[in-house]
Amino acid sequence: MSRTPAVTYQPGAELDGFRLRSATAVPEVRAVAYLLEHAGSGARLLHLHTADPENLFSVSFPTPPADDTGVPHILEHCVLAGSRRFPVREPFFEMIKMSMATFINAMTGEDSTYYPVASNVPKDLFNLAEVYFDATFHPLLTEQTFRREGHHLTPRPGGANRGSAARLAISGIVYNEMKGAFSDPDARLGRLLNHNLLPDTIYCHESGGTPEAIPDLTYDFFRRYHATYYHPSNAYFFAYGDVPTADYCRFLGARLGGFERRPVSWPPGAGAAAAFAPDRQQRWSEPRVLDERYPIGAAEPDAERTYLVSAWLTGDALDPVDAALMRILSLILAGNEAAPLRKAIVQSKLGADLTYSGSSSVGREATFLIGLRGSESDRAGQFRELVDTTLQRIADGGISSEMVETAFRQAAFEYLEVQPLFPLHTLFRVVGSWIYGADPLNFLRLGTHLQTCRARWAQEPELFARLLRERLLRNPHRLNVTMRPDRTMQGQLDQRLAARVQRAESAMTEEQIAETAAAAAELEQLNSMPNTPEQLASLPQLGVEDLPAALSHVPTAVSEVAGVTLLRNDVFSNGVNYLALDFDLTGLPAELWPFLPRYLDATAKLGAAGAGYEEVARRKAAATGGINASVSIGAHSAAAPRVLRSVRFSLKALDDQMEDALAVLDSVVFGVDPRDRARLQEVLLQARLRYRTGLVRNGAGTAGLHAGRGLNLQGHLAEIVSGLPQLALCERLTGAFEQEYAALTERIERIRDFLLVRGRLTVSHTGTDQGARCVGAALADWGGRLRDEPVTDAGLGFTPYAAPPREGLAAQMHVAYCAQTMPAPRFAQPEAVPLEVGAHIVNLDWILPEIRFKGNAYGAWFRYDSLGGAVGLGSYRDPHVTRTLDVFARTRDYVAAAAWSETDIGRAVIAVAKRGFTPLRPRPATGLALQRHLAGITPEMREARHERLKAATAAEVKRAVEQTLAAGFPRSAVCVVSSREKLEQANQELDAGQLAIEDILQHG
Repeated sequence: MSRTPAVTYQPGAELDGFRLRSATAVPEVRAVAYLLEHAGSGARLLHLHTADPENLFSVSFPTPPADDTGVPHILEHCVLAGSRRFPVREPFFEMIKMSMATFINAMTGEDSTYYPVASNVPKDLFNLAEVYFDATFHPLLTEQTFRREGHHLTPRPGGANRGSAARLAISGIVYNEMKGAFSDPDARLGRLLNHNLLPDTIYCHESGGTPEAIPDLTYDFFRRYHATYYHPSNAYFFAYGDVPTADYCRFLGARLGGFERRPVSWPPGAGAAAAFAPDRQQRWSEPRVLDERYPIGAAEPDAERTYLVSAWLTGDALDPVDAALMRILSLILAGNEAAPLRKAIVQSKLGADLTYSGSSSVGREATFLIGLRGSESDRAGQFRELVDTTLQRIADGGISSEMVETAFRQAAFEYLEVQPLFPLHTLFRVVGSWIYGADPLNFLRLGTHLQTCRARWAQEPELFARLLRERLLRNPHRLNVTMRPDRTMQGQLDQRLAARVQRAESAMTEEQIAETAAAAAELEQLNSMPNTPEQLASLPQLGVEDLPAALSHVPTAVSEVAGVTLLRNDVFSNGVNYLALDFDLTGLPAELWPFLPRYLDATAKLGAAGAGYEEVARRKAAATGGINASVSIGAHSAAAPRVLRSVRFSLKALDDQMEDALAVLDSVVFGVDPRDRARLQEVLLQARLRYRTGLVRNGAGTAGLHAGRGLNLQGHLAEIVSGLPQLALCERLTGAFEQEYAALTERIERIRDFLLVRGRLTVSHTGTDQGARCVGAALADWGGRLRDEPVTDAGLGFTPYAAPPREGLAAQMHVAYCAQTMPAPRFAQPEAVPLEVGAHIVNLDWILPEIRFKGNAYGAWFRYDSLGGAVGLGSYRDPHVTRTLDVFARTRDYVAAAAWSETDIGRAVIAVAKRGFTPLRPRPATGLALQRHLAGITPEMREARHERLKAATAAEVKRAVEQTLAAGFPRSAVCVVSSREKLEQANQELDAGQLAIEDILQHG
């Protein structure tokens, strides 16, 4: 991305049936944008031609939801399950097995569906594009696929439901995915806001589908929906990267010849429209109030778990200047810890922290949200009054030029940053305006739009105060939402579902019930049938010989400044500097480890170096794109186990702010001050709420951490700083804050002082020469203030599992998250490379088919962490517990019976090898260079492992997996996060190895 290509074609040019409508330089992304239209089919193509070797191809369709049955979402799943040219069972997953894709997926939005693929290898990109084109325009869409992905009746696991005579249950991958989504109160709230803020539009419907409505979707409507919307006349093709435009025209032109242009109506039957134009929401004359509930478990506490939100429709989301102005306004109000609206709400003690706050959009409608979580329903009036009075005070004189300048600088990062998955972010910016008939390049010119905003502000100093009054204070299209916890709601939902299934059963004869069960068994059998070698050979694929000649190494120069190791990474960063400071935690006393997250919160939200938290927050916002701190726990590449543990600070800053940014970082690292009693209590309450919701919301992560805590020291430390112990600690600290205050602040200060040793610090920088000079000067200063002490280890009291546990963690949810963790060979051992290949095959050929396709879970995996020396099995949004644990247990039998061919191995080698060719984006490259340096992973070592990977054979891969599982399963631990009802039902079904159940929230 270091240069912009020359303009190759001029408007009016004809390329394989496409006519070039415009050729436009877009310097903000160093690209030339070619906009073309296919004369015969009406398909549109936009190619952003850049020098970036990561190429992306996508096709997107406006797919307005007609109801809550989730037809766009279910269709997104189904079109990738076999097509006319590739009648392969799950070609999407087959391509994952053998592709160099840097991204491959599909996404359903509120009114559109996206099918993007990306790769660094042009041949691979067009292989993927070939499969995606045929999948979207010529899918098989069999009824079996519809039933598996959407919904079907199946015998209830374990027999009739408690309190119900039902013998059948509803299942389906999307059905279970959305049951999981609606188990998350934050996700439920987001959907509630969209649907009720625009009640007279298509956005009142759930495009993903609600669990209650998905079973109403018919196969006939599903097929008709595809025929209506999946046509080239409704298609928006987008390409990005250094592949020539002519190659895309040649590829698409050869495949679009059989289609004729046709009108697409919005909504169906309303007549043709030139572009997707769903009705705009008619504005209200007065605000509305919505009181809703969300389910929690019968034994869960309900205090301070209510959400309060004010939401407005504020304008036209397709106007890029207006969108930029509203983004700046949201940064002024709530963009940092000292921002006036955020500060007023947090200090009010009406709740714990903000949620869903700032500018956003739904389709063509711009929105603005201000939300509070951790509150009570009887505080709704106080919250609204606080919001109104605070906004009025800000509008009447509370917006200083310094606040506006800070917001402009924060916004600048959003268009300058070369982010990971940059082509994908670019796709969303383009299609987000293109499908509505607006200029597709509008949201790529963010720098220009910010200049326009700045000029308008210069001409009208009260611009943002006026916007605040017009868009929020005087805007009657406002929705005030209260969403409160309800212990009885889940029981009511379960009863309604049970009644629905019982009604269906009561209308069936015994013979029909038996036929339904047989159909479910047949569906499961079909989903377990592997593709034949002939079917797989029909897919376009790479060979090992097609792998790029050289791995992508981060070009890094290593030096020493004032006794501190400095890595300088030569990766294009578009004028943004990225800095990572890694402080080795070796030797940190065991009693301080649980308090590391509280230290991190102090660096993020408290004062430092004699300044209060508000001043520090303002300095951070004014001079940086963010300062973050985290605990990093990893392992060295050497054969002998050696855990790497550190506190890592990361900073990003523009050139002209680098000195100020480093000064703020200096204050935070050397002088963080936790002794603001009132502020520390606020921060603790925010942390407690984060753990209360996050440990349940991230059920898969919670299960994996808990299962792995006794596997090795790495897992032990990870659970301490990120798992259930943190909830218990925060509950204790908040429950007895006055008694705990002195000891807590003393521990935070001990951690701060422990880090400030020269031998603990390693620094990584990616950015400009000017930025590098600033970093060097800062290190020279810091080096003189760091202590010289030996870095020595200390005992942490870790004892590995004597008998690996089998545990269940209970919380209110509709689905399960299962995890099983076991020890495995480490990075330097000879089995590690073939085990990486084998893990890829086991994941996609055994775990995924058994748990997702047959078991209808949304996700499942078999993962090998070579540096951590562990294998982890898991499931996500899973309707089953015992069935999934049985699949885990039968993995050894699958591997023993497997007859992997050298072709199977070659495909897996390609998929594993792609990790070595990851596109280098500046922020992740900064951390990657640091991680490799600390772990002792050199370019020469990576090249040698790559050669070893390419030489892997079927025999050694199978041997590595068999030996790992034989040694690992007897030492493996199990943890399942689900509802208490599901966990108790699982224990009734398990003959042995029952789960010891406890409630997640009781850890408080």
